[in-house]
Amino acid sequence: MIKLLSTWSEKSSQSIGDIQLVTHQAEVWEAIKDKNISIIFDTALTGDGKTLAALLPALYERKTLDKGLFAYPTNELIRDQVKQVNKWSKTFNFNPYIRELNSQSLANTIKEEKFKKIETLRNFTRYDLILTNPDIFTLINHFYYNNKLGNIAELAETFINQYRYLVFDEFHIFNAPQITNILDVIAFSRATLGVTNLNKFLFLSATPDKILEDSLNKAGINYKTIKGKYLHGLKNSETHRRILHEVNLDIINCEKNKGGVENWLIENIERVKKFFADYPNSKGLVIVNSVFTAKKLVKKLKSLDNFNLTVGENTGLTNPEIRKISLEKQLIIATSTVDVGVDFAINFLVYESLDAGTFIQRLGRLGRHDGFDCYEAIALVADWVKEKFNQLYPDGIECDRESFFNTVKESVYQKPQEFAKYLSRWGSILTTLRYEKINNIKQRDTYQTLLKNYPEEAKKLIGKTPDKSRYYYLSNNSPTILRELEFFRGQGLLDIWINEPDTNAVTSMNLIRLLSGANFHLISESEARKISESLKQPFYENELNLYAKIENYLDYYEQVNLKFCDYFSNFSLNEALELAGFSLKAKHPQIRAINEELEYLDLSTCVVDTNKYDIPALKRRYRLPAFFELHNVKDQSGKLYPVAFGLDALLLDSLLFKQKTNTAMIC
Repeated sequence: MIKLLSTWSEKSSQSIGDIQLVTHQAEVWEAIKDKNISIIFDTALTGDGKTLAALLPALYERKTLDKGLFAYPTNELIRDQVKQVNKWSKTFNFNPYIRELNSQSLANTIKEEKFKKIETLRNFTRYDLILTNPDIFTLINHFYYNNKLGNIAELAETFINQYRYLVFDEFHIFNAPQITNILDVIAFSRATLGVTNLNKFLFLSATPDKILEDSLNKAGINYKTIKGKYLHGLKNSETHRRILHEVNLDIINCEKNKGGVENWLIENIERVKKFFADYPNSKGLVIVNSVFTAKKLVKKLKSLDNFNLTVGENTGLTNPEIRKISLEKQLIIATSTVDVGVDFAINFLVYESLDAGTFIQRLGRLGRHDGFDCYEAIALVADWVKEKFNQLYPDGIECDRESFFNTVKESVYQKPQEFAKYLSRWGSILTTLRYEKINNIKQRDTYQTLLKNYPEEAKKLIGKTPDKSRYYYLSNNSPTILRELEFFRGQGLLDIWINEPDTNAVTSMNLIRLLSGANFHLISESEARKISESLKQPFYENELNLYAKIENYLDYYEQVNLKFCDYFSNFSLNEALELAGFSLKAKHPQIRAINEELEYLDLSTCVVDTNKYDIPALKRRYRLPAFFELHNVKDQSGKLYPVAFGLDALLLDSLLFKQKTNTAMIC
């Protein structure tokens, strides 16, 4: 058992009403007001009020900042932050015009106002604060909603001009493609507004991203990194505010091949029950890696005899109303939907982790709220991780969270691949794509200043712009790859619409993952639309034109095999390219219908030279992230090749493209 000491944040001399700000909140506010700083990183610890730090300038500096756009990585977090913003606005006696912008609110508004999508989005700019996700913001920024024959950059310029204060929350969870997209936004904003009246960018993040920092330094752009100031283990303090309570952390070996978190929780259910008996009025959270695991765990717990705790669920396959109800339950089973900042009042936590990021992020859900007598966390980890902790921390040791988190990142888990070469490999193509869109419209004379300024800013931050030779090659041979770049998290071409009737959930999910973990049947597009409409949930259009209704979840993951209709040796290996002709082999009664849609779909791929690497070797050699998706695909020769799809293909390309083993061209 490790005792993590309580954490206290240093108070500043500045107060707003009855609330005394801590140092990082006051420093963020001052940095936002500084005309010489356009980009700020707030790296305060979890629970130290980064939401308030971001909101104060939006409320108090509206005359100079104009409006604010806050981007959150999940819709769950958007909903949570809407409540936070409303609470603080009321506390400070402000009444900003606030609107949530996601795919569902956009669809609802289009239906109510009967405007086209671009007109509806333009009307959204009347709000003082927009809380959205970076996916929609990126599509707006890349002219996705514009009429190609019209004023193509108008909507993007409108948002950049209106929303001078741009906040990106939980930014540390993103990777090189998302960093590249944000750098392009910065370049576009500087080209649009000039360098004397810049947007303010605030990144709320556990750590500043190295790729982003290096690019800003290279471009000579001023930025400021702000950290919290902390003491640990205090009992009381006049100078510091407690942000995290003392936590007892138990590190337990829990291997997936031995049943993982499902078996551990059921086998240790008496331990859970004893904690709740010893500490009445406790609230608990269990965070698992897979939505299928979460669903099965909820079902098992509810079927247990003499398990008197109420159980709720919060996953990507849970209806928002049921998620809301789950907050009142004693034990909530959740997935990564709660990883990124969603605030739960809990004092008992069980969680899986695959890397340092998920370990720290999930532990950060605990200890934030007063009112409990004891705070206990149980981390379920692989055997080698458990051994590392045993070497570093004797049983019963006390330590502060700052040093503990640093040790987890530096000495327990291996440092993840940063994909630093992605920026030079694909960034210039992204910026050239924007440049060519503007350069090829009839009204290009309208954009002469932008066409001059944008390449200069993009070159400083990202790289050569325009890079016409490679752009035209991709445009002619791999247009799917160009589209992949424009989406913040990729197109998700293998994602399909799914519905789970048990919880009235509608979402999209990777087809291969769905086949491996659930029984389902296909339904028509019209039926899917009716279900989405009746449940007031988004309708997820997909390139595969597949719509599925889940029947139940499998006890064990089914093997799903992939085949390719040609010889991979006919194509360039270790390099991103566009290919069609994939099919699936799985125990599903409608697999033929699924393959009829899949085999003609053009996909962004990176096929790895199987003579040099298999999947385990690739993961070891390049320290690929835990959630990086690689598949063994059999071609007509019968050989298995590691293959990545979508944005993962472009990331893998950035590591391997210099190792090309043949120069076959795409036909």
